Amino acid sequence: MEFKYTDPVTDFSDGLMALKAYHEDFLKRGEKLLQLVYELEANGMKEQYANQCMSAFCHYEHANHLHHQDEELALFPLLVGKSALFDGMIERLMLDHEEIEAAWIALANELKQPEKITDFAQLKNLAFEFEKLQREHLTREDEDFSPSVKAELTESQRAEVGTKMAELRSLANN
Repeated sequence: MEFKYTDPVTDFSDGLMALKAYHEDFLKRGEKLLQLVYELEANGMKEQYANQCMSAFCHYEHANHLHHQDEELALFPLLVGKSALFDGMIERLMLDHEEIEAAWIALANELKQPEKITDFAQLKNLAFEFEKLQREHLTREDEDFSPSVKAELTESQRAEVGTKMAELRSLANN
């Protein structure tokens, strides 16, 4: 079985809509990840679960990094210095990215070698920590940050964010 990353977004004409689509994808995949670790703990490793581990690894390994780059390189530069509120929110979101990346590294080390997973409780703890940080971050963005960003950015700037996101993907695929 081949494991390949497929970007959850194909339309980058509006960067804020593309970011929202990423958030929705992360929430759905997070539910599947937690379901997987529960099934592993209950049933042990089976081929279908190993495939799901590899699939989750391949997706998150690319999606998290790309999504953080989207924000840090395409969106945040348009907002830095606009207000103390934006600067404070961006600083918090950047800290979230660091925490999520650290939690991902620990979880990724397990998921990328499913045949070596023996401590399913440990895997569940790692998955829950990663997913908790991810959801807290997405909630912070969706409820606190995004409404202010939508009010601040013009349609042209939203398109500019999308263009930069698309460029980041073509660079990543070269």
